[in-house]
Amino acid sequence: MKNETVNDEFTRKRKARQRKIRKRRIKIFIGFLVVALLITGAALSLTVLFPIDSITVTGSEKYTTEEILSAAGIKKGDNLFTAKADADAMAKKLPYVQSVQTVRKLPGSLTLKVKDAAEYACYNSDGKYFTVSRSLHVLNRCDEPPENMLLILAGNVSCKVGEDVQYGDNKAGGLIEQIEKSAEEYSLTLNRIDITDELAISVKTEGRFVVNFGTSNGLDGKFAHLASMIKNIDAQKTGTVNLSMWSSSNTEGTFVEGTAE
Repeated sequence: MKNETVNDEFTRKRKARQRKIRKRRIKIFIGFLVVALLITGAALSLTVLFPIDSITVTGSEKYTTEEILSAAGIKKGDNLFTAKADADAMAKKLPYVQSVQTVRKLPGSLTLKVKDAAEYACYNSDGKYFTVSRSLHVLNRCDEPPENMLLILAGNVSCKVGEDVQYGDNKAGGLIEQIEKSAEEYSLTLNRIDITDELAISVKTEGRFVVNFGTSNGLDGKFAHLASMIKNIDAQKTGTVNLSMWSSSNTEGTFVEGTAE
């Protein structure tokens, strides 16, 4: 009798363990099944489901919708969630594209909001003129420098439409940036920057002064002195300002009235 009781207890425990094992296996199976369904659903959503049936392009005054979509490589039928417009890649084909925002709306509507780059300055490279954006992306080639646009003259500079300006001398870019920053700090409008000779740097400013800085030594101080001089020069006068000998110990500059070319 005792042996039968022991056997029954053993059998009961064994069956209980088997039930736990079966439940655990079922839970694992269900877990795998859920993961598989999620993966399948995600794969379908990125391939078969949500095709683009409507595309709108806004914002650009430089390019047509067809040009934008061709450069972006997006067309109807593409998946809504995988379609992406890469502004940097597009700017190589369409230089005036500065940025592109992609807006998706279910079930299949895609909007590309394009921002055109503004022409900031004009570079002279190998006798040719190239307009560039503020980020120095080359936008266009032209026969003559556009009127009322900053002209930048620098030696050994390479410009190719659809790419960024390349300097043969790494110091050139930093020097131009320094000049622009100083002019902005003292509220001076630059018309021309000429650093073709780094020992004879010059700018044209306010549309009526050619300024000879000499070297870049003490450049910020030279700009401060220039701003002070201009305030004391009759608003109708034009001419040349010489600050090439200016230094912290020799704070003198000269102004010669004449034509500012």
